[in-house]
Amino acid sequence: MDNSQTRAILVALGLAAASLACLAPLFGDDDAEATARLRVYADEAWTDTGLDVQVGDPLAIEQISGEWSPWPGESYDALGSGGDPGCDCNVLLGASHAALLGRIGEGRPFLVGADFEGAAGEAGRLYLGMNDTRLEDNSGSIRVRVAVGR
Repeated sequence: MDNSQTRAILVALGLAAASLACLAPLFGDDDAEATARLRVYADEAWTDTGLDVQVGDPLAIEQISGEWSPWPGESYDALGSGGDPGCDCNVLLGASHAALLGRIGEGRPFLVGADFEGAAGEAGRLYLGMNDTRLEDNSGSIRVRVAVGR
């Protein structure tokens, strides 16, 4: 076999390997991780992350930047304002007002805050939003990074 034939075989093998690598996510690689960076707006009840989770999937959610406000005149990060955690203005009672929350499908909201790591307790689409039921006077947004392991 001469050098040109050897090169042709190596090029063909390289193209085949690249094609298989592109197809791997379609076949459910067990070590895959889905990630997203997105902006969560204070005046929207829930923001769709575009990521689906399965029970037991490891989740990591962290605030990258930004501030938001549940009322005019003040702004907070994903930890929220503190305040009265029992206020009927909270989506999740017992959590800081204006804190970042998560929800899977139509399930019960959970506290995310500025940095969350845990396992998905149910299967479905992951949503993020502010701990506030009165959205009409809200403003601002925060940027987050989300990773879902498999």
